[in-house]
Amino acid sequence: MRKLDRYIGMSVFLAVCLVAFVLLGLDFAITFIEEVKKVNEQYTAATLIQVLGLRIPGKLAEYLPVASLIGTLVGLGALASTSEITVMRAAGVPLWRLGFAACKPVLALALAGLLVAEYVSPIAEQKANLVDKLQVGVNSNFAITGGSWLKANGDYVYIDAADRQGKLYNITIYDREQDTLQAIHTARSATQESENTWTLHNIATSTFTEEQVIVSHAESQEWYSSLKANYLYLSTQEPDSLSLTQLYQYSSFLKEQGLNPGDYELSFWSKMFRPLSSLALVIVAISTIFGPLRSSTMGGRIFSGVLIGLAFQNTLYIMGRLSLVSSLPPLAGILLPILACFAIGLYLLKRRH
Repeated sequence: MRKLDRYIGMSVFLAVCLVAFVLLGLDFAITFIEEVKKVNEQYTAATLIQVLGLRIPGKLAEYLPVASLIGTLVGLGALASTSEITVMRAAGVPLWRLGFAACKPVLALALAGLLVAEYVSPIAEQKANLVDKLQVGVNSNFAITGGSWLKANGDYVYIDAADRQGKLYNITIYDREQDTLQAIHTARSATQESENTWTLHNIATSTFTEEQVIVSHAESQEWYSSLKANYLYLSTQEPDSLSLTQLYQYSSFLKEQGLNPGDYELSFWSKMFRPLSSLALVIVAISTIFGPLRSSTMGGRIFSGVLIGLAFQNTLYIMGRLSLVSSLPPLAGILLPILACFAIGLYLLKRRH
């Protein structure tokens, strides 16, 4: 029986890996075509390829549930088309055993994807975002390409990007007293020297008086602020580019500040339940292989898998977004579609048993 499990598992494993490779290749090609218009003297084609390459681990973790669905349809479908599944069933192998053998490699890949989403893709994705922002904003005085707006010591602060060491890039500080704008400070970068002291580098200051605007420049200047480097770094990142640990820490910080952490909680639960999503889709795939798709062609199975995967991902996305604008917790918004997918798959399997 172990040899049978390994045989089925290897068929599914290789099919899932092949599908994931194809999906990543298509995504890379389509994104390159869409983003190539950004290429210029500063943002070269090599930089674009570097950014897209750094985003591959995150895309891999994101595509694993759908790749598991299509790969299971392809792997088990190939065995069914050569009547090997029929022989196994005739030899007395129960349906649950075949399903269990198919689920084991998918579960291993899903857990590997979870580790990638925690330890590999956040570092790569955040580096890609940093390279992308600094290259795109190189000719922009205020570098409005994303980033984060904050309020510190009564002033409004815009930070374009930050790295993992706490260094800030392209900072704009709107110095004001009450409702009057006193000055605008723009700095190329900033480093934290102590708990409440920062050093701004390459500063341009526009000071507003009643008669004129005075522009001055300086190589460095101290900036007193209570902002914390670690949370500044997290605030400049999109929720999808953060690890599970970072999402949990920053959502807790937002709750302490009385702010809405909905986007970060939604991203946290989406990543946390990806292995469960993969298993739910595999259950549906197994139920269709032994049901309506048992005599279908390979192309028909792939097409059906794409449709089921798209329907599931869209339902997951819609329910997640609905949870942000309603009283439904993000956890429920992610978990309900997964449980519904499990229920449908188990129901179809029960009918075939």
